[in-house]
Amino acid sequence: MRSLFALVPTALIAFGTPAVAIENQTLAAVQARLYPGAQLTPADFALTESQVERLKQDYDVPFIRSQFKAWRAPIGGWLFFDQVYGLQDIVSYAVAIDAEGAVTGIEILVCAEGFCDIAKPEWGALLIGKTYGKWSPKTGVTTISGATLSSVHVTEGVKKLLAIHAHYLPKERPTP
Repeated sequence: MRSLFALVPTALIAFGTPAVAIENQTLAAVQARLYPGAQLTPADFALTESQVERLKQDYDVPFIRSQFKAWRAPIGGWLFFDQVYGLQDIVSYAVAIDAEGAVTGIEILVCAEGFCDIAKPEWGALLIGKTYGKWSPKTGVTTISGATLSSVHVTEGVKKLLAIHAHYLPKERPTP
């Protein structure tokens, strides 16, 4: 007697298996590590549809949503929380960008089990010092074998945040 299960291609079984997310750290811990001792000011914002389209066109970066969680640092830097698609999951990460527009730190908060090599400090160090521009995430930062999509997509996300930092940050609200 033949099993009906044997008729299902192995590739379909592999791609149908849900990824288990691993929470590496909390957002509060990341804030404390990237801006030790600083009191960050919430500064969430949303981009307009035309701003999103321009960023997609000019910088070739993907968007999950146009709303951003962000905090201002008292020393002029910013902390952004963002998410990108991995292979079978959504990777959550935070990026610190200084007042001059350079990445000073990146931390992975949540990623899929088996694809979390991007959370290693050695890989994140490759993004330190990056600034906005038309560099390629596929060649500008080393990808990780086995986590290729996650490493490319996080790098694209950092490129997007650098462009937003350079062009679309919310203006300081005047003090009444």
